[in-house]
Amino acid sequence: MDQIKWWAIESEEAIKLLNSDVRGLNEEERRKRLEKYGLNEIRGREKTPLEIFIKQFKNPIMLVLIVSTFAFIFLNFIAEAVVVFIIVIISALVGFLQEWKSENIIKELKRFMMLKALVYSNGKVLEVDSRYLVPGDVILVEAGMKVPADARILESKELSVDEAILTGESFPVNKDAKKVDEDASLPERTCMIYAGTLVTTGWAKALVVATGNSTEVGKISKSVESAEVTTPLLKKLAKFSKQLSIGITLVAIFTFLLGVIRGYDPVYVFVAALSFAVAVIPEVLPAMVTMTLAFGVRDMAKKNALVKSLPAVETLGSVNVICTDKTGTLTQNKMKVVKIVTNEAEFDLDSYVTLGEREDVRKLIIAGYLCNTAVCESGKCRGDPMEIALLDLAMKFDIKVDFELIDQIPFDSKRKYMAVAVRFDEKMYVIVKGAPEVLKNMVGGNIPEFEKYAEMGMRVLAFAWKEVEDFRTFSLFKLENLEFLGYQCFIDPPRDDAAESISKCKEAGIRVIMITGDHPATAATIAGWIGIDGKAVSGRELEKMSMDEAVKNYSVFARVSPEQKFEIVKALKKQGNVVAVTGDGVNDAPALKLADCGVAMGSGSEVSKEAADIVLLDDSFSTIVNAVEVGRDIFRKMQRIIAWLLPASGGQGSIVLAAFLFGIALPMSPIHVLWINTITAGLLGMMLVFEKMEEDLLRMKPTKGEIMNKKILFRIAYLSLACVILAYYLYFDIGKSSAAVNGVIAFQAWYLLTPYLDKSFFRVGFRNKFAVLGILATLLIQIAITNAAIMKLEPMSVEEWLKVIAFGSLGFIIVELERLIEAAFRKLRVRA
Repeated sequence: MDQIKWWAIESEEAIKLLNSDVRGLNEEERRKRLEKYGLNEIRGREKTPLEIFIKQFKNPIMLVLIVSTFAFIFLNFIAEAVVVFIIVIISALVGFLQEWKSENIIKELKRFMMLKALVYSNGKVLEVDSRYLVPGDVILVEAGMKVPADARILESKELSVDEAILTGESFPVNKDAKKVDEDASLPERTCMIYAGTLVTTGWAKALVVATGNSTEVGKISKSVESAEVTTPLLKKLAKFSKQLSIGITLVAIFTFLLGVIRGYDPVYVFVAALSFAVAVIPEVLPAMVTMTLAFGVRDMAKKNALVKSLPAVETLGSVNVICTDKTGTLTQNKMKVVKIVTNEAEFDLDSYVTLGEREDVRKLIIAGYLCNTAVCESGKCRGDPMEIALLDLAMKFDIKVDFELIDQIPFDSKRKYMAVAVRFDEKMYVIVKGAPEVLKNMVGGNIPEFEKYAEMGMRVLAFAWKEVEDFRTFSLFKLENLEFLGYQCFIDPPRDDAAESISKCKEAGIRVIMITGDHPATAATIAGWIGIDGKAVSGRELEKMSMDEAVKNYSVFARVSPEQKFEIVKALKKQGNVVAVTGDGVNDAPALKLADCGVAMGSGSEVSKEAADIVLLDDSFSTIVNAVEVGRDIFRKMQRIIAWLLPASGGQGSIVLAAFLFGIALPMSPIHVLWINTITAGLLGMMLVFEKMEEDLLRMKPTKGEIMNKKILFRIAYLSLACVILAYYLYFDIGKSSAAVNGVIAFQAWYLLTPYLDKSFFRVGFRNKFAVLGILATLLIQIAITNAAIMKLEPMSVEEWLKVIAFGSLGFIIVELERLIEAAFRKLRVRA
């Protein structure tokens, strides 16, 4: 079947070749074909646990550690070799666990993101999981959908498809059912639609001809998009690690030369320099940061926010402007027709139960029933909420019309109307629904006032029709001189938590801007209900003013075009803001792409989901606020990891450097330096990853700047120096290497209690239970190996242990003093 050139044969022949029917396959036949062809998914060979584990040994840092292990063995320093080997295994296990966990998390998220397809079965349209499509299925695709399989078009209307994923062509391709030459290249096959491409306009009925690995995209790629965890932050850390490695190598060489010049044994100096290099390399840092990101993705998923792109996790912590839709995000997206307005009168539907008997009302309801793409069957409805509300109203008044659809113009946000040509009651009508200001021109300009309904918070749809004698296609028909039927007015009440979420954003220093296609009066009313300040500005008014000034002065934008939404986001970014944008439609994609963080609605189009970084399963604005909170927590947690790990590594390495620099005795042997690195990085440091979410994050201002800031660098410098001073003091005072070793470990354990950059331990307390457990475990391990004289550690008395632990609190005390001094200076600045 792969050899058939489906684009070169007529659609009827394609149906025969696949033994299908234009009404679709029945369920039994679909089940048989599914067994024959398999699931419609691109199947690639997944990495085995062993492959992931072996991969951990292929990075430069691990190679340095492995070479160091063999160097120690060659020089007959077996104990040192064993310790470095332990470091290698711990680092590999940490890396393996984080990658394995990350892949499983992303697999689970992909399950939530599974594509849905509309498939015909015995003439009825069903929504199914796209994995269960089979060759011979007849599918329906509409604007905003991702094509679920390769298919031959049977019929279409104004269909255009973005095929950039396959062809690289940046502009959508117009499609129809006409066959093309058998030698046509893929971009020229205008009667075919391909899996993974995006429908930008119109609709089509199409015959599935290939699924899974047999699709064009399946032939290009043997596996689903890779879940490789790589982000701008990790790239910066990788660059930092390379620079650090070069610096460490140079310092290690300098240390070796200095030691030899000062008369130390060259072998001993070499081992010491090598130990210095191993100790200073933060080998677990990338794994710890990646685990933090992966756990953050999982936490966001629990809050109904699916993260497609890990950089979005980093960005969320810095967002200070959110541009949000109104319908479905700030409101319940449960449309209900509450008022009907005709040329003769207006009626509140809750007050009138016999309206269906009025001819003018009946015509208006029939128009809403016929000019509609929503489908309601067996109590379940699928489609646009406003169109579902129109069907609900018709059913309420027991209005159901048998009709034949002849032609249609799909709704488009630029046109702001939809039109159908239908035959019913033995007559032919052209029916139009859309924005009142657009239909005004089609009916000659004489329509009732509609602004007052919008000012009451309602969305207003206008309806008009015209009886026609001979209709062939809209391309030969002018929409003019129509009969105005009236308005149907909808209400979509705000979500219960919308006002609270807006209030949280204000407290968090985040400005909320509403961008909607609604009438300005409707937008302003809803905005006022939920606490978004300021009056609304319309798209027409925007055309006459500077966009830079508009985004400074307005927070409610109504009746804007997709291009204007894009320009609003562009202007906000130009002013230095970090912008998150929500969207659900095809035309929202440019703004979602431009935003620092694009947020698509789970109920929205596949095009918007494709362009976004995050997808909201519940479409709720409060979920965005929760995701921002998680993003801030992740950002600050990564800062704490770096602020703890690098002073620890710097202090250990500086102890070796200081000995040779000043020509004094090394307070510990190379194996001790290696062991400190193992127990602190492998046990203590990992506890920071599992810390629960920080409190009061939304009361803080958005984060700014790099993960590695001046404050962290300053802390690395003074804590590394303090660690060196402590090690030498305890060594010379007590006279045992074990005192220096345990003093450095105690120093880092105490510091683990207060790694925050701006919060005192006395404010936070013992909230990180994992840190407390890690400290107790480390203490027990050190007491055991010290008293057992393992690794040449001298046993210590109770008094010596108490002294070491007490003096180990030096780092804790210094950090707390730093915060007190900083707070005092802050108060002085405020007074000044």
